Amino acid sequence: MLSSFPSTRTQNHWRGTTNPAFWLLLCLTSTIVTLIVTITINATVVQDGSNDYSYGTGWTMMLPIPVFALVWTAIDVVVCRFALLHPIHALVMSLLLALGYAVTGAITIAMYEWDTDGSWAPGVPMLFTFWLYTVYMSYAARAIHAGKKMSKSN
Repeated sequence: MLSSFPSTRTQNHWRGTTNPAFWLLLCLTSTIVTLIVTITINATVVQDGSNDYSYGTGWTMMLPIPVFALVWTAIDVVVCRFALLHPIHALVMSLLLALGYAVTGAITIAMYEWDTDGSWAPGVPMLFTFWLYTVYMSYAARAIHAGKKMSKSN
């Protein structure tokens, strides 16, 4: 279904290891879900009562990584389709976003009380999205390794 989505240059650089468009769209979907959960929880329960450290803590702590990931991943989808999405770029991008999601998700889960109102809930899709970016990062590393093996054999 997505086999013809990446540009020819992108497909050549990924050398049959995976279809980067599949992982980008999967990460983009997970980021959108994470963003929706984060906004919903912040708008309803985080600001309520004793579970908030100060006004706006939940917004400033939970929102930057999903917004940044949404913009960056959307740009990468366009680059994958119309230009060259190099595996090294994908490796660096997925590493930075995976680390951001891991730290933000862990802090979100750890900072809020579990038994009161579910303010910790955005941490769960953040950690799932961390896992997706980590898998995407491993495929990018495989593509880089396959390129090095190919260049040595030539």
